[in-house]
Amino acid sequence: MAETWYTIGSFTFPSSWGGILASLILTYLFLYFWNREASDWYSSAVFIFIIVWKLSVIVVDYPMVIEHPLTILYFHGGKIGYWLGILTTLIYIYLKKRVSSTNVITSWISTVVFFEMVYHLLELDFLLAVIHFITNGTLLVFLLKKSNGPKWDLWAVQFVIVFTLLQFFFQSILEGFAFTTVTWTYLAVMIYLILLYGRRKHIE
Repeated sequence: MAETWYTIGSFTFPSSWGGILASLILTYLFLYFWNREASDWYSSAVFIFIIVWKLSVIVVDYPMVIEHPLTILYFHGGKIGYWLGILTTLIYIYLKKRVSSTNVITSWISTVVFFEMVYHLLELDFLLAVIHFITNGTLLVFLLKKSNGPKWDLWAVQFVIVFTLLQFFFQSILEGFAFTTVTWTYLAVMIYLILLYGRRKHIE
């Protein structure tokens, strides 16, 4: 499915990139009012992702950057830069041992909630945006209510799996399932969170 493209000044971007950036900002604002500690950690993770994504253009197109250094301001590393940003951010989370698994899971879930909403809004699928937001938002509220409960350890990982599979289910119904950058990201982060949560609980 072809994406809708937007232009702001000299910047042109697809709806998926707009959804990513908007979801990062909205998640930070949500975390800021929910848990200041989580928002501080999240802002650092977002900063790392954006910096690596932007500077990765040096790796992707080194000759052009050497010839025109200012292109760093206007271009990014595309999909390669995106994955480098994701990888670097995940490594940062792994090394940031003081960040609770609850905050990591909540931050990721809320990022997906806002991404799916904004992405569909930018695609002008307003009904889908509302359906996604209500469904995913309800699950996020449920997560927040249960995150401090006594049975959190029993179903935290299961919640991440169910939430991720729900996103795949939505896509398979609406567009037909396909492995895209978004679905690969959901799958990769789900596996990462399962391993991260299991490791930290083992250490504790």
